[in-house]
Amino acid sequence: MRERTVFALTVLTLILLGAGYWAGANINLMPVEASTRAVLVDQLFRAVFGTATVIFLIVEGALVYAVLRFQRRPDDQSDAVPVHGHAALEVVWTLIPTVLATVIGVYSFQVLAKIETPGANPMVVEVTARQFSWEFYYPELDLTSAELHLPVNQPIRFQIGSEDVIHSFWVPAFRAKRDATPGQISELSIQPSEIGRYPVRCAELCGPGHAGMVTEVIVETNLDFETWVQSQLAIPTDPIEAGRFLLTRYGCLACHTLTDAGATGVVGPVLDGIGERAGTRVAGLDAEGYIRESILRPSALVVPGFQDGLMPPNFGQRISQQELDILVNYLLGQ
Repeated sequence: MRERTVFALTVLTLILLGAGYWAGANINLMPVEASTRAVLVDQLFRAVFGTATVIFLIVEGALVYAVLRFQRRPDDQSDAVPVHGHAALEVVWTLIPTVLATVIGVYSFQVLAKIETPGANPMVVEVTARQFSWEFYYPELDLTSAELHLPVNQPIRFQIGSEDVIHSFWVPAFRAKRDATPGQISELSIQPSEIGRYPVRCAELCGPGHAGMVTEVIVETNLDFETWVQSQLAIPTDPIEAGRFLLTRYGCLACHTLTDAGATGVVGPVLDGIGERAGTRVAGLDAEGYIRESILRPSALVVPGFQDGLMPPNFGQRISQQELDILVNYLLGQ
């Protein structure tokens, strides 16, 4: 009878452990896998999570068994039998964690080595973080955008930096994150594998507009990517569309509210009606001059109630005179 009980418990334990490992290794807790990097990271995660589930069941099962099996009986007033140790048991519970930690460590290193190895002929994208927007520059195309477009199955090498404070470039669907540090360039290699639109977030608290420092990466076919590139290289001829286009390109809409452009930012002043208000802000400075100076020297004309230093001071070096004129004329009409 005792042998049957032990056999039944052994079978039940193996079944539970097998089910626990299967559940731990197959429960999907992660976003969509949108890069080759994400596939490898998720495989590692599921293996570790499955192993942790089995360990949890073993430990908790042993705890429950010990509580039920060795609890004091109502009529038992005797002292417990002292246990001075069990050398074999101590060796086993020392070796098993050691082996598990070693296996997981080696596996993790192999995954890290694979995901950090750049692909062949990568496309370089320079990522610049600033309070509170992202800017993406494609040096091979001489193209700047506030939206990240990538061709599917194309190896990418990001070169990530910051113009002000520490930010963190994070694409959850790629399982990729790198800090953007002032005065330092960090590199990140990925290869997008699934067409779609995926969020880009700042994972480092960087100031009052941190929550709004969002954009998205658009993974598309090579043909769609080329079409987008061509659309970005030419500024629209319509002045209103050109104004919206440049505000989007330079990340202005992340911080300002402007109904005409569909922007709802709260870090900077509201731009609705700026054409009417601008001429009344500073004595001797008309509306056009005020808007122009606000773009080129934002610290000189800080609107009361807003913090100085949040708007990038280098627009004079980043935008051309033609683009500046387009922006000023567009905002005058708002």
